[in-house]
Amino acid sequence: MEKDVINILIVDDEKYEGILMEKSVAWESEGFHIMGNVQCAEDALALMEKQTPDIVYTDINMPRIDGLELSRRIRETYPAVHIVIVTGYREFEYAREAIHIGVEEFLLKPIQSDELLAAAMKLREQILKEREQQSKDVEIYPVLCQELLRRIVTGYIKSEEAEEKLSEYQIRLWKNKGVRGVLLIMDLEDHDILLKLLEIMNEALGEKNYGYFSLEKNKIFFVVEETPEIKKLLGNAFEQITELGKDGTVAASVSCYYEEIDDSPKIRSECEEALVDTMRDERKTLIFYEDYIEYMQQISHSYPVNFDSYRIAVKSGDQEAAVGFIDHYLEQYIFNGPLMISQLRNLGVLLFHNTMSVLKESNKHLDNEEQVKILENISGINTLQEFCRTLYALIEGTIQTISRNAGGNTVAQKAQEYIEQNLDREKLSLNLIASDLFVNASYLSRIFKQSVGESITKYIMRKRVEKSMELFDTTDLKVYEVAAAVGMPDAHYFGTSFKKYTGKTVNEYKSKNRTLSGK
Repeated sequence: MEKDVINILIVDDEKYEGILMEKSVAWESEGFHIMGNVQCAEDALALMEKQTPDIVYTDINMPRIDGLELSRRIRETYPAVHIVIVTGYREFEYAREAIHIGVEEFLLKPIQSDELLAAAMKLREQILKEREQQSKDVEIYPVLCQELLRRIVTGYIKSEEAEEKLSEYQIRLWKNKGVRGVLLIMDLEDHDILLKLLEIMNEALGEKNYGYFSLEKNKIFFVVEETPEIKKLLGNAFEQITELGKDGTVAASVSCYYEEIDDSPKIRSECEEALVDTMRDERKTLIFYEDYIEYMQQISHSYPVNFDSYRIAVKSGDQEAAVGFIDHYLEQYIFNGPLMISQLRNLGVLLFHNTMSVLKESNKHLDNEEQVKILENISGINTLQEFCRTLYALIEGTIQTISRNAGGNTVAQKAQEYIEQNLDREKLSLNLIASDLFVNASYLSRIFKQSVGESITKYIMRKRVEKSMELFDTTDLKVYEVAAAVGMPDAHYFGTSFKKYTGKTVNEYKSKNRTLSGK
């Protein structure tokens, strides 16, 4: 087969030596082709500019450029070419230097035809393996490029390594200009759709001016080279893409441009932020991050209320205060004139953002699907009732999420720990615990009962009686001393509570305890 033919170039200043090497072996029948037989290094290099051989047989002793210098130049310019030195010199220094250059074989004249062929056959096996690997590399090359871009954009590769890989894969992004990220959402399950999408991007931007990788079955992320007309080019491309995906949702967001590879994770985060917040009014959306920021600032300026108190209420678990903030906001800014659905929706977006910021401060988050669903609900609000139902549910869900810390402890567990440590405090109560834990009292009461199965008041009493029983069992403290130790200095009230919980008076319990212990 043609692809298995090995091309050989012979270089020897003694013409008849070169002819002998060419004619002494039936090269063609063995799968080789003599592509050239020249008498100087200059002619060899000129020929190699037109066609690259697989193997070069070269003499050492040649005028102007000898065989060793020729080998150096070949190794620098054509590193995949295999070199065989052929010479009548037997000095060890020549062989050592040839090996240092990267010459694979060293044959001494006069050459026997079997030695000449044996060297070629040995190299042939190696060359065919290299060709097979190159074929595999060509097939996997797009995958390698996509994975490299993914690692750069997600910050999993350092800039030095990234630059080296970009050069190796011949990707010129980040080389001379900045780049932007483009996050596109559309149905890509049909492979033909993806091919047509790439054709649109090739036509709009040029094949070498962008790269891409898939995020999910319906998400694809592009890294595009920054140009003065990039917004116009992407806008034109998006128009064609929406026609391509006319039966479903098509949405795209474009980040700001960044010149440094280390800034690459920003292009993805900006795209995700802008896309989540703008996928709410239409099924066809193209948003640039700069425009998104300006839009959000305009909304914020139209509502001059400070959201700090709202964020504090949500973070502390005070659902009543958070809801009260919204009610006050509606009364002050929405109900002064005609009820505008657009105002309600904009307010919903602002409340959503502030709620998400509280989650972020608490090291919590909602995944993209949850966020999109909430924003879609907000974008579909048409009545005040729908607005309240959507936002109140968001507040309640956020407070419940925040109440769980990374170790799995809930607010109820924190309250239990607090009670254990403060049983001796006479005024231990729901309000005191809620205040010290910075949570809303009604919220704490509800969560505690759901988690523990009894109210905080009953739990405190039970723990106090259990602690007193332990003290009676292990110490000789008097009744009033035990009562004070468990935060119930009123001995009469302590006695009544003890009997209510245990079914025995203090004296009956102590008497039975003495009998059991043999005292």
